[in-house]
Amino acid sequence: MSRFVTRRLLQAIPTFFGITLITFALFRLSPGDPVDLLVFGVPDMTAAQVAALRHAYGLDQPVPIQYLNWLLRFLHGDFGQSFLYHRPVVEMIGSALPNTIQLALAALLLALVIGVPLGAVAARSRGSRLDQAIRIVAVGGHAVPGFWFGLMFILVLSVQVPLFPVSGMLTLGASQWDIPDRLWHLVGPALTLSLAGIANYSRLMRTEILDVIRQDFVRTARAKGLREQSVLMVHALRNALLPLITGLGGVLAFLVSGAVIVESVFSWPGMGRLAYEAARSKDYPIVMAVVVTSSTMLLVSYILRDIAYSVADPRVRR
Repeated sequence: MSRFVTRRLLQAIPTFFGITLITFALFRLSPGDPVDLLVFGVPDMTAAQVAALRHAYGLDQPVPIQYLNWLLRFLHGDFGQSFLYHRPVVEMIGSALPNTIQLALAALLLALVIGVPLGAVAARSRGSRLDQAIRIVAVGGHAVPGFWFGLMFILVLSVQVPLFPVSGMLTLGASQWDIPDRLWHLVGPALTLSLAGIANYSRLMRTEILDVIRQDFVRTARAKGLREQSVLMVHALRNALLPLITGLGGVLAFLVSGAVIVESVFSWPGMGRLAYEAARSKDYPIVMAVVVTSSTMLLVSYILRDIAYSVADPRVRR
């Protein structure tokens, strides 16, 4: 097991640095200059002052040199300072990351709690109207854009029928430890972010359970006289959950990256909203910090998935 984990960790190192290199190069070579955006609308800025500002940020150097400078600072735990906010990027990520993780975990929990039982019910009722209804819901979950669902949620359940707040993660003046108020604000964005996950897990579980119930050990369980519910929920569902482990690899990082739109719609103060505003202003220290954080979460989740899968099926380690 230790050799297996070590091999996965060694494979993750070049992948991580490759992601940072490609992201940095694409972002720096894209049209627009952060200094031009910073001084836009300031009429008394001279060309010499603009050049001095560009030199202070190190933007007058070739892109490879800029990447190497960023990489050296990163290896020392320094993500630099934001061009737009003039604050250390580490502090900004540190305040935004817990909010995004909270949203992503809530969305993942909703996707599993709703999607897996729906898939099991659809498999048990195969060919019935209930099965067709669940499949329609799953297709709708894939087809409906997240930003549209979020806007409709706000319009219907926050404006017309004021059951949930329009935006934010806490009521103005509420304590940070007001859990009911925080959960009240979390319903809309978590449900919006979990929509695709509910659709994925319901279809995945339906397919896997229908495949498992055709196997010999399920027929043996039925031949022993076990109740159909016991056969489905204990024998079939347990074995159908193995592919779900594979599907969970990278899902948290996917939810974090998908939170860009959801956090913008609901004004949720997380990393997605921070990255969106940084990308608009070409604030690449923040963008790179978000990429590093998301990439680390992605690689760690893949490694944990491989470990969990190797425990469930020892053949994977070979």
